[in-house]
Amino acid sequence: MFGKDKTKNIVDLANEFSETQSNAEPSPRGDLRPNPTAEGSVPEVNHIKDALSSLLENVQSKNTFTDFNLPSLGKFYPGYDKETIGVRPLKFSDEKRIQQSAAGDRALDALNSVLASCLSGPNFMELTIPDKLYCIYRLRQLSYGSTYTFPEKCEGCNHENEINYELSSMKINYLETASQDSVTVTLPDSGKTAVVKTLRVKDEDKMTSLKDIIQSLPGWIERIEEHKDRNIINLFVEGTTVRDVAALRKAIYSPSYGMDTSHDYFCTECGKKNELNVGINANFFFTS
Repeated sequence: MFGKDKTKNIVDLANEFSETQSNAEPSPRGDLRPNPTAEGSVPEVNHIKDALSSLLENVQSKNTFTDFNLPSLGKFYPGYDKETIGVRPLKFSDEKRIQQSAAGDRALDALNSVLASCLSGPNFMELTIPDKLYCIYRLRQLSYGSTYTFPEKCEGCNHENEINYELSSMKINYLETASQDSVTVTLPDSGKTAVVKTLRVKDEDKMTSLKDIIQSLPGWIERIEEHKDRNIINLFVEGTTVRDVAALRKAIYSPSYGMDTSHDYFCTECGKKNELNVGINANFFFTS
């Protein structure tokens, strides 16, 4: 899903240059090319390293991993005996990769690639969707500060309000039950029991559009009552009520654990109380 990152910094380039020079064959007698060790003819690798080490000495401590409790408390990851995951702040090179791909069809790949490099924990592709979303918000908090500022129009008067939301105060619902790769839900109208799968990062490529989400929904259902036949499941979904399908959709895409992104604010112009969900927009990974 992710291509090899070819972004290199000046230290990487200097090291490669040094290795190339040390492995090069000796010049034949009579070759009038300048001596590669002559002053000013090659980068002074050690000088560059020392200069960067000095310039970045106050930054290194900010690139360490901070542990946060996962909403799932790590229960979905066999062999991972921790409730926490480590998150480090973005570097400028990370921000560039996200911004350069924000408007393209590879935006999700770019974000996932950067996010994976900023985490220390379970296999990234095995993260459940609520855990991944949680890590995105924590990454934003560590990189730019807790205050997330964004505009929001009032539903009453259409006045544009400036919302200052504190990411550090976001409510987290932790997984209370034992982990399962599937969730059981009783459907409100048919009264039937359905068992649905737990979605993970590796499943995201099947959900890139609203159309994909709608069409792929039956594929996340393991069984309806005792029936596992795909034809029966597909026909049941087509024939049941929208309330039943809404219950299935909620169990699959909005499990009970994870972040509570709901937020209320009062319009500064008309005083109306507005409700919103704090989402991710094009400026989410950018200084407020």
